[in-house]
Amino acid sequence: MCLYARELAGLDRLIVSVSKNPFKASADASDEDRAVMTGLLAVEVNSAGTFAETSIWELKQPGPSYTVDLLRHAAELYPGDELVLLVGEDSYRQMSQWKNYRDIPRLCTIAVFGRATGAYASDICGEPLPPANLYDFNMPVSATQVRALVAAGKPFAHLVMPSIAAYIDSHGLYRS
Repeated sequence: MCLYARELAGLDRLIVSVSKNPFKASADASDEDRAVMTGLLAVEVNSAGTFAETSIWELKQPGPSYTVDLLRHAAELYPGDELVLLVGEDSYRQMSQWKNYRDIPRLCTIAVFGRATGAYASDICGEPLPPANLYDFNMPVSATQVRALVAAGKPFAHLVMPSIAAYIDSHGLYRS
């Protein structure tokens, strides 16, 4: 999705942030492991030209992290830059549950990468969703599904970058 976003959304820089998402259950990987894997992702993405960097700002904040706070922080770091928030369709559908979600379109453009699962209609989530640029990404696999495959001992390496698959294996992450 990172490289796809670079081309379709015309991004100059990608900041991949490691969050403490209050909506997600424990992922069976430490914050340190998640930060390392995010760094590995940036290295792989940058093999096509320097573009990606990682941020652990959210991990350093007390309590859970919220997208609106990250966007405010990014706006302070990069004044005058146009911010684009990349989200998957599943996250976009849940956006009405996010902290201060109505403020998000004032802070950035939202780019939604759809899955093969279908529509973006607001009636799916029961709440009007913020305006967004919609991209047909057609990637039917989610991180949740990858973790489930790992936990079940099934093949998963074809769904993630090689360095991340190797890291998951060597550190025994997501195993039951």
